[in-house]
Amino acid sequence: MLRTGSLRFWLTLVAAFCLTGTPEAALGEDTEASFEVVDADGIYYGSGTHPKGPGVLVADDVWKEIAEYKKILDDELDEDDPEYHLLMLKATERFNQALKSLAKRDSHDMLGETGSIVAKGGGKIPDVTSEMIKLVTRE
Repeated sequence: MLRTGSLRFWLTLVAAFCLTGTPEAALGEDTEASFEVVDADGIYYGSGTHPKGPGVLVADDVWKEIAEYKKILDDELDEDDPEYHLLMLKATERFNQALKSLAKRDSHDMLGETGSIVAKGGGKIPDVTSEMIKLVTRE
C-alpha cells in the first residue's frame, strides 16, 4: 500500500505528465532542444524532418565567395557559354565538398538555408555561413 506522501507524489507526477506530455518535463528535467524542417527545398545536406544537430547558412553569401562562381559573374557568362557549365560544375563540387567537410568536422546531421530549419523548445541553430566561406575559399 502506498503511503500518503508517495500517493501524492505519483498523483502529482501523473498530472504533470498529462499537462506536459513527457516524463522528463513532468519530473522537471531539462528536455533536449528539438529541431524541425519547415522548408525541405532549403536543405543542402542531410535528410529527414527532425535533425539532431543542424546548422544554417546563407547560401548566396557562400556562392559569392567561390572563385569559379566569381569568374562567371565577372565575365558575365551565361548558359550559352561552354565555360559557364564547366565553372558551375566546379563551383557546385566546391560547395558540396565544403558542406560534407563541415558536417563531418562539426557533427552536423543537416545543413540548410537560414529559415529552413527551426528550433523548438528554446534551442539555437548555429549559423555556419562564415565557416562555409572559409572552406570554399581554401585552395
